[in-house]
Amino acid sequence: MNAPIIMPLTFEALWQLGYRNLLPIIPPKVEISEHSTLFKRIDTTQDGRGKTPGVCGTDGKWRSFDWIKHETTLDDLARWQRMGASIGVKMGFGLAFIDADTLNKTHAGLILTITAQKLGKLPCRIGNYPKAGYLCRITGPMKYVRLDFGDNERVEILTEGRQAVFAGLHPKTDKIYTWPFPLVPFNQLPVFTPQQLVDLLNELRSILPAAKPIVTEGATTTVDQKSLKGDLETVRKAVTATPNTSEAFSTRESWRDFGYAIKGALQDHPEEAFEIFSEWSARWTENGKPVEPGNTPDYIEAEWKRFKPPFRVGASKIYELAEQHAPKDFRRVDLWFDEVPDEPQSLFAPPLAPATTAREVEPLIIIDPTAWSGQQARPREWIVDGWMPKDEVTLLYGDGGVGKSLLAMQFATCAATGRPWLGQATQPSRVMGFFCEDSEDELLRRQIDINRALGVDFTELTGLRFICRKHSDNVFALWDRQTGALKLQPVWHQLVAAAKEFDAGVVIVDTIADVYAGSEIDRVQVNAFVKGVLGRLGKEIGATVLALGHPSVAGKQSGEGTSGSTAWNNAVRSRLYLKHPKGAEGGNTRVLEGRKSNYGPKGSQLIVRYNRGAFEMLAGSQPAAQRDGTAAAPEVVSIGEAAERAVVSVLMAYPNERLSMASNSQYYAVKVLRGLDPEGFAPFPDDKVVAAIRNLERREAIREQRVGSTEHGRAVHGYVVVPEKIAPPPTAEQPAAVFD
Repeated sequence: MNAPIIMPLTFEALWQLGYRNLLPIIPPKVEISEHSTLFKRIDTTQDGRGKTPGVCGTDGKWRSFDWIKHETTLDDLARWQRMGASIGVKMGFGLAFIDADTLNKTHAGLILTITAQKLGKLPCRIGNYPKAGYLCRITGPMKYVRLDFGDNERVEILTEGRQAVFAGLHPKTDKIYTWPFPLVPFNQLPVFTPQQLVDLLNELRSILPAAKPIVTEGATTTVDQKSLKGDLETVRKAVTATPNTSEAFSTRESWRDFGYAIKGALQDHPEEAFEIFSEWSARWTENGKPVEPGNTPDYIEAEWKRFKPPFRVGASKIYELAEQHAPKDFRRVDLWFDEVPDEPQSLFAPPLAPATTAREVEPLIIIDPTAWSGQQARPREWIVDGWMPKDEVTLLYGDGGVGKSLLAMQFATCAATGRPWLGQATQPSRVMGFFCEDSEDELLRRQIDINRALGVDFTELTGLRFICRKHSDNVFALWDRQTGALKLQPVWHQLVAAAKEFDAGVVIVDTIADVYAGSEIDRVQVNAFVKGVLGRLGKEIGATVLALGHPSVAGKQSGEGTSGSTAWNNAVRSRLYLKHPKGAEGGNTRVLEGRKSNYGPKGSQLIVRYNRGAFEMLAGSQPAAQRDGTAAAPEVVSIGEAAERAVVSVLMAYPNERLSMASNSQYYAVKVLRGLDPEGFAPFPDDKVVAAIRNLERREAIREQRVGSTEHGRAVHGYVVVPEKIAPPPTAEQPAAVFD
């Protein structure tokens, strides 16, 4: 990759390059005419300056115009240039723009890599790094399509009826747009079919987190319109609870989508729907103050008429947003759960069973192995392929505050909805969580974030139940001082009964410290508790048990994550350890290690990152082959490949950086790269970064060359990216290794 081109582009220069459908773009921070529809958006998050086509009048104020129908002529070019307009180009007419709208460097790096693999080297425009746009030609007409993923991130294919800014100041960064992969004449652009661009989005959908189905403008919907409808008064209550603020609805599109949801939810009540939408729209505020002139009645009515069926969103979306922004005023749980009665037959308050002990005599079952002759053993089953064996006890250890409860809830959501967990194949299961340290409000806050990250709606969580036991007596068993018998306590029997009633396939216990009353270093007590209490819990229900705990000081220092007696580790078939990577204890990156697995490889690792209330997958082990009944998992990026992507991403952003592979140099590449992107390189030790650079060099995906000069004229060397040499992802026949 050459040094970024700071394009001194003019309208005439672009015209000469063959881009004839040019547009003037209103520059940032200019004065807008009070008669323009843009005026009311000034100084809000929906400020259109810097990205909206418009012209400057004789009064020195800017206003938008009907640019879609405008045909650019040579006479326009000089006039727009004199105005000081930024430069935009209409898409369509054989031109398409791939807009990667994400500020997450990992996601942007994935998009760059896959785009280069699928389409080769394309002119690339950067405005607000790491957001990027890629330009190409298409062979025929194509409707606008987009892929939504992650946290309000998207990749769009801009075609007919859309435009892209090519030159000028970016409205947020106040920096000039650059072209790291330079713009070329129109007739030299690579050409693709519309299907190839759709295939690109499908490829991205398979690797980007929480990716939703691809949306095509004008496409028919497969959503059952009846399923979108809601009760009139419930919808009214939810809309009333939802604040119409610039913070909650930061774009016109989000405001419009809420209107679509109201119309979809109240298809049988059109007049009431318009009344509810009008009232909600009229109370638009920003920073606690009404926005002036705000949404006028004429504007609201005109936009309402644009909301035409078929609809894709409805009541459930309204309820989700109401609970997200006003959880004290609206709770979705009230819609589909009846109030739990106080009678003994309640789900969470079954009759107390008599206390039993682990020393009860059970009949011995004698097996004659000669009877096995000719029989085939059933394949081993997993709840999480290679990590959590079915019908066994798994321990998940982690320091306080590292996020193990969140990780367990995220697993519960994935299992209950049949989704892969952190890129790992997961068997769909009904899950019950027994939480001793968190209130219902805290669980709700976590679940909202998890749903957003995974693209899950609360209505999908029919296979999930939580029991909140904060400030309650949660001890599962006590030891009789006289007999030494282990006596199961009433709360254990209540949990067994509730899990059976729910038909749970997995029970999560958070935490061991709350349910275990014995000595942590007593091997006999620990072994009896794991097998006779946690193991028996799973056996009684016919379920897998995931129990969360804290490592001891010695366990943290050794890196093993053990707790007290080694009996904790020896008594289970699987033990996981969630921790911060070494040297990055204060960051958002975590490492999940498989510290013990009787039925799978020990030492597997997953690198994840905490992002807005949930964990997202970065890299780790390749998932085992999908087994019957498990949710198919997407391909997991190896740790080595993730390190390479981090290197490529930073080199693209800083192509003129002085770098050296000499470890004693002040420009040592590893040290410089970490300084440029501390969060991006936190997961990788130095040897992985060095290996990534050497592997990229060996494949000629990057090359060392002169990138500048010192003030004395001496050459400055660094690395530049060669996009067409970026290696494709590993195939099924050549899986990526966990470590280089």
